[in-house]
Amino acid sequence: MRPDNTKWIILAIVGGVVGALFGPMLGRAMGGFGAILMALFFVGAVGYIVYLLAGNKVGKAASPAALADARALKAPPGQARIYVVRRGFMGGLAGMKVSVDGVAAGQIRMNQFVMAEVAPGTYTVETAMARNGAKPSNSTSSVTVGAGEVAVIRVMLEVHSLHATTVQERLSMAAAPAEIGTAKLVQWTDGPRAAAAGPWQTAGQAG
Repeated sequence: MRPDNTKWIILAIVGGVVGALFGPMLGRAMGGFGAILMALFFVGAVGYIVYLLAGNKVGKAASPAALADARALKAPPGQARIYVVRRGFMGGLAGMKVSVDGVAAGQIRMNQFVMAEVAPGTYTVETAMARNGAKPSNSTSSVTVGAGEVAVIRVMLEVHSLHATTVQERLSMAAAPAEIGTAKLVQWTDGPRAAAAGPWQTAGQAG
């Protein structure tokens, strides 16, 4: 289920238009104080964006051969594969954490995906923004895969009034090729992880 961020997109567009039309007029009407206020607002907005992007630790792009193998959506004999692909432009430049518990962890941006080759079994997939807002953005899902099976999870960002949450959706194998075929594969940044390690920690970092 895709999150409905329509109202926030509309508000952003309206805010941009209103600001462009009336911002300079308001600044002139308020004189020097208006100029200072606008400068402080601009510095604050830029600072917040820098803060969000500073949390990015996105993995390196995979090789063309690895990308082609991943897009085949076929698991090796006796193994299974779990894919997590990120879609939607809301917060798209900010890193989103992805963890397949006990296997690996990393980050992805918009139109990127990670892939884990795993033994058949049940795994917990957790996603969260690298920088949380007023509330945690975490979401989890339980994924069961058998030998030769592939699971593809699409994750998007749903914006609320004071915070945002990540939303996971397992795709059908009919829909999966279109999502994976137009996204870029990035490498995991941490792994393998011990089952006892905390969220986003490697086994050596747990404590």
